[in-house]
Amino acid sequence: MARWMLIIGAVLVVILIVGTILAFALATAKKQRAGQDPTTLVHLTRVIAIIWAGVAVIGALIALLTALLAPGVAITMPIREFWPQLPDTVQLDSDTVRRVSGGFTEVTLTVDGLDATSRVLWALSQAITWVIPGFVALFVAVTCSRLLSGAAFTPVVAKMAVTTGTIIALGGVTAQVMGDIAGSMASTQLFGAKGGGWEGDFPGIDNVFDAWLPSANVLISFPIWPIAVGLGFAVLAAILRYGSRLQRDVKGLV
Repeated sequence: MARWMLIIGAVLVVILIVGTILAFALATAKKQRAGQDPTTLVHLTRVIAIIWAGVAVIGALIALLTALLAPGVAITMPIREFWPQLPDTVQLDSDTVRRVSGGFTEVTLTVDGLDATSRVLWALSQAITWVIPGFVALFVAVTCSRLLSGAAFTPVVAKMAVTTGTIIALGGVTAQVMGDIAGSMASTQLFGAKGGGWEGDFPGIDNVFDAWLPSANVLISFPIWPIAVGLGFAVLAAILRYGSRLQRDVKGLV
């Protein structure tokens, strides 16, 4: 779940950036071709970005409080590759497609009794996942405001780009790692059975636990996309600084 939320967050970030670029490009083209004021489109982009940022804040709070306070926690956890084995007495009518190999490597379950450390780590990972696109929306809103005031290349926009890139890079990696640690801990707590038994015979199955119950697994991944996006914002900041210098030079010549 955390991985998919991070992917969704990355998609939202890309949509915001592309939307802003398109808005600026369309506004400039409209102004050059028709001599019309492009502020309406920029205003609309700023309003959407502000709403988006507000939704992200609310979503982060809901995700944080739900994971911390709800009796059951919906959490994604890794498991060792698993595929349930059926007794020989069970027959299934299958289509032409059949399984050759492989199986489930993670599950998303609502669990109760999760320890405090796992809850906190999972809650923070979910909240950060919401915060990342929200901060990008804030950057878009600030950029639009500066554009409307005729100061799109002010140093504050470049600094905001650096800050946004840093938050994406650190936040994306942190959210993924925290979520994976929480999921691995939950997997160990849920599937790390210390013993048990069963009654009766099941033809074709030697061990019921291996056949029907997944085994705990520890899996912590390190995502690359937040660092790539962060570097992209660093390049954007450099471009904005260069534009700011050009703007000052032009003003000095006038």
